[in-house]
Amino acid sequence: MKLKLPRSIHMRIMLSIALLQFVLVSAFSVFWIVEEVGSELANRQAIAHKMLSLTVPSVERAVSEKNVSELTRYLNRVVADPLVNGIVIKEASGRTLFTHVKPVEPLHPVANWFKLAQLPQGISTQLWRDGTALGSMAVILSNQAVNEDVHDLLSNVAYLLFILLALDLVAIQILIKLFVSPLNSLTEMAQDFAQGNLDTTIAPDAGASDEVQHLTTAFVESAKVMRQQIVDLERTRGQLARNELRLRNLVNNMREVLVELDQSGKILFLNPSWEKLTGYAVDQCLNKPFSQFLMQPQHQAHFVFGRIEQLQTFDMQIEVRAQDGHSVWLRMSTSLQQDGQGKFCGIVSTLEDVSENLKLQSLQREHEQDLYRLTITDPLTNVFNRRHFDEMLVNMMAMNIPKGRQLALIIIDIDGFKFINDTYGHPVGDEVLRTVAKRLADSCGSGTVARLAGDEFAVVLQNTTEENAKTIARQLHQELSNIVIQLAVGELRIQTSIGVALAPAYGKTPHDLVRAADVALYHAKKSGRNRVDTLSKDMGEAIMDIFSQGFELRNALNNGMIAPFLQPIFDLRKNEVMAYEVLTRLKRGDSYVPADEFVLIAEDLGLIREMDLFVINKALQSVPKGVHLFVNISMSSFFASQFRDEFRALLQSPQAQGHLLTLEFTERQTTDMTEDFFEHLEVLRAGGCKIALDDFGAGYSTYSYLRRLKPDFVKIDGSFVQHMLTNPEDNKIVEHIRELSAFFGAKSIAEHVEDATTVERLNRLGIDCAQGYFFGKPKMIEEYVHQVSV
Repeated sequence: MKLKLPRSIHMRIMLSIALLQFVLVSAFSVFWIVEEVGSELANRQAIAHKMLSLTVPSVERAVSEKNVSELTRYLNRVVADPLVNGIVIKEASGRTLFTHVKPVEPLHPVANWFKLAQLPQGISTQLWRDGTALGSMAVILSNQAVNEDVHDLLSNVAYLLFILLALDLVAIQILIKLFVSPLNSLTEMAQDFAQGNLDTTIAPDAGASDEVQHLTTAFVESAKVMRQQIVDLERTRGQLARNELRLRNLVNNMREVLVELDQSGKILFLNPSWEKLTGYAVDQCLNKPFSQFLMQPQHQAHFVFGRIEQLQTFDMQIEVRAQDGHSVWLRMSTSLQQDGQGKFCGIVSTLEDVSENLKLQSLQREHEQDLYRLTITDPLTNVFNRRHFDEMLVNMMAMNIPKGRQLALIIIDIDGFKFINDTYGHPVGDEVLRTVAKRLADSCGSGTVARLAGDEFAVVLQNTTEENAKTIARQLHQELSNIVIQLAVGELRIQTSIGVALAPAYGKTPHDLVRAADVALYHAKKSGRNRVDTLSKDMGEAIMDIFSQGFELRNALNNGMIAPFLQPIFDLRKNEVMAYEVLTRLKRGDSYVPADEFVLIAEDLGLIREMDLFVINKALQSVPKGVHLFVNISMSSFFASQFRDEFRALLQSPQAQGHLLTLEFTERQTTDMTEDFFEHLEVLRAGGCKIALDDFGAGYSTYSYLRRLKPDFVKIDGSFVQHMLTNPEDNKIVEHIRELSAFFGAKSIAEHVEDATTVERLNRLGIDCAQGYFFGKPKMIEEYVHQVSV
């Protein structure tokens, strides 16, 4: 059984000292007993010898006299002595003369423990008389005296031990109080610590020993450190708890799936996103092979023992089977895990749903293919567009010309297509274009078909001859002539003009070849239309010159070399700039050419519509909002329904918002005005545009035009303004036009004003506004930026 010690140090010290004292007293007592018993033995032996010395003479005398009665009486008295336990007298012959032995008293256990029982219990001696042996005498000593002495000795030792222990306890108590009481404060502090009170203000007693003081100081310092550590621990624990909560929230709320697999591919952990994504409950998936949720065998093979540690760590895409059977594509980013010994123990991965991304990528690829198809094909006719045609022509010529093979370009234009659009409407026009494109694609064999412009198509024949190209062109013309478009009432037949040119005979570059085919087409149109013409050397150089300028215009439009210039229009009454006229210029070399040199060619080649829209759009983009702009529009552009739609869309665009626009028409153009023109003009007025009649007086001026057109401004032709100071007739004409304009509610604007004297005369005549070099030459928009203001 295990000895249970006292719990307090006080009691343990007392018990230890008491035991030590007991051991010391016991040792002393044993020593004392041994000494006393030994001394008692010596005394007993001495007494026995003394007794023998006193008794032997009497006994020898009685034995020699054979006086048994006297011997008996004498020895009985001796045996009566407490020290004697018995006496035995024997004759020399061995016969016993006397024996008297009392009952033997056992030796005291203590004396026996010290082995006193082994000491001689008696003494014997020989009896002699006159040299004759009479016999022997034996005296048996009694244990009574020894037992009494041992008992007394033990009593004395017990009393002594009790007294010493009592004295020791008192002394120990005093010593403990002296040495242990300074520890009470530490005990109290320890108890407070146990209850969570980390007070560090306790100081050691003044009378405490150095060791206790050092211990107290060390304990207080330890308490301070412990208190700080506890504070830090509590703070850390709180932070860990917050971090754990945050991490748990992040893991549970993250959109991606977080999965942990062991080295054999079994699932150890899944966050809730797995259930949202696949429909499988997380608890049902744990400890199951991850591969059983994968649809494709090549994906499953990665998640088996021995191969899982070879996984790609980033952007591996896998297909997972959801609970309802549909597939989910996931992008897997993996981190390999190792245990403390660096041994592979599994992976942790994030799974991101990329199903929509893959669908979007697929749609994007389809869109890119569609977009590419749109970039190279015409959406209406599904044949190649002009941009792709230009690229193909470059490649075809590069492949054929260096090898000595001829290449033919056939350009087809639909005769009267504008009439078809205006008469039957755009749906019929679109049907005509689609039908022509399909018939060309079906009939040209290995030729390449493209739509160059509105009603213009091209066919390229590679590795051909002039006769073969002519034959195919005539066949195409015949096929197109056979087209019949069924209308709601009646039918429509198609007629085309076709131009053919061959390379390298009439063009070694794509630009030259297209120009040559355009010349042939132009010749076919000028020769009565509905025919095929092949470019030959006898065609006039004049036509070629026209087309050279036409190509210059087309190239300028494509490369942004047509630029709008501004010229201020000055309000003579307010003495300030009231508007700017937008003038078209063509860049040729380092200079800009005015529109007079190319506008007629642009009209003749059908480029005027594109040029007018380009210049107006560029001006609207470049000039600050709020600036009043006068823009010139060719009547041939205005009569085109396509131009009207495009111009109306331009006016409704963001760059036109905030601008005040005035449309200028020259007086000589107004002779072609129709009811359709006036109807469209009213639509533009309703949209906020104003009307100006340009070069008034130089054409067929009539009151009916002013009455019907109702212009907001009348611009007096500069030929009258320049000579009004020297020619009274011109002065009168200017004055008359001013009166006429005012009568019809229009402001008058004098053109070509070049000096201050003319300005003074215009003021006297009451002219409203003026324009000319005196107020500012036509300049690029950037040069007027500091003057143009809202």
